[in-house]
Amino acid sequence: MKKGQPSSKKNKYWIDRTDINEDAFIFLRGSKWHLHIAKQPHWKAPVNKSMDTADKGKALIKGAKAYEEILILENSFKTSFFSPEELILVGRRKAIGNLAEDKFKNLMMVKGYEVYKPVEDIWGSDFVLKKGDEFLTVQVKSSQQEKPTWSLQANNGVKYKDTCTHMAFVHLKEYKSSGLWLIPTKELPDASTMSHVTFKKVAKEYEIELKI
Repeated sequence: MKKGQPSSKKNKYWIDRTDINEDAFIFLRGSKWHLHIAKQPHWKAPVNKSMDTADKGKALIKGAKAYEEILILENSFKTSFFSPEELILVGRRKAIGNLAEDKFKNLMMVKGYEVYKPVEDIWGSDFVLKKGDEFLTVQVKSSQQEKPTWSLQANNGVKYKDTCTHMAFVHLKEYKSSGLWLIPTKELPDASTMSHVTFKKVAKEYEIELKI
């Protein structure tokens, strides 16, 4: 099926379906055109997005552009949390910490948060996030070990449960996921450290995904 030609596939919800490519098409809903992208292997559901126009030609152009932007952005996070160049650096302890914080900051900005960083790390939080009336104070921890032991307190012995609302965990070895979890500190063990086995159980529902 060539781009812009009506599809032979019928569905009562997809009025005047017109293919963009094998995975995407536009369809008419009310007076506006919408884009549909078929569910990809790493997605939980297909994408449906309004093109905000009643002009079919404009909808085709906007739909093709939106498809490319969505797939490029998704694949950049799906492939690896770190770029090949950054992977070279993460053997250095300080480097992985800085890179993890940058990745966390950028991903949370993509998800619509205002991101602020304290001038000095003396209050026990690396970032403050704001979205509407929501405020989060976050401590970021990272590791490139296969099964790390995660620290839950600062060097002065103060637990992050007492200084932050959330902890972000960046695990370089989790190639099959985003590698980042944002967990409310109230869900964490009341301890100085947490084993990776315990972390996997606690973190199950808190992976940060780039949802469309």
